Order: sequence, then C-alpha cells, then structure tokens
Amino acid sequence: MHRTANREPKGKGWVSCAVGVEGMMCKPDQVEEAIELFKIAYEVFPDMVALNQVAIGYEVIGEKHKAADYFARLKQHAERENNDIYTRAAAAGLARC
Repeated sequence: MHRTANREPKGKGWVSCAVGVEGMMCKPDQVEEAIELFKIAYEVFPDMVALNQVAIGYEVIGEKHKAADYFARLKQHAERENNDIYTRAAAAGLARC
C-alpha cells in the first residue's frame, strides 16, 4: 500500500485502490499474494484478524463478491465468539460490498 499526496509511488504495477481515501494505491499482485498468505494463516490458526485481512484485501482490489463472502464468514466467527467489534466491522464491510 502507498499513500503520499505529493508524489507517485516508484516502480511498476501501482494502481489506485478500489476503496479507500483518494491517493491510496496498491500493487494488486502483491495484495493477492498477501490474501493467499492470510488464508493459509487462518487454516493454521483460525483467527478473525486473518479473515478480516482477506476480506479487506479483496475489497481493495475490487473483488466485492469475494470480499462479501469473507466478511460474512468474519461476521459468523465474531458472533460465535461474542466479539462486538469484529461483528460491527464485518457488518460495515458487508454494507460496502
């Protein structure tokens, strides 16, 4: 991720994020790599943080249907653990998608 209002990021492959503040940029191939790593992390240790990162990653690169699937999984997980913060975060993510 890159955000600097007064200069473009260096290197190739930078694009504007599908969501976020103006000027936020990412490299979709690296976001996709991070998504895959967070999926593996969730398989090893099922933690809501990993689900949230996968959902946000998909949202950032504009894959709203996949993001919505992971926000729904996050909401279910958070409700099972009675975690109000992540339940609300998942609901907000679903609303955006």
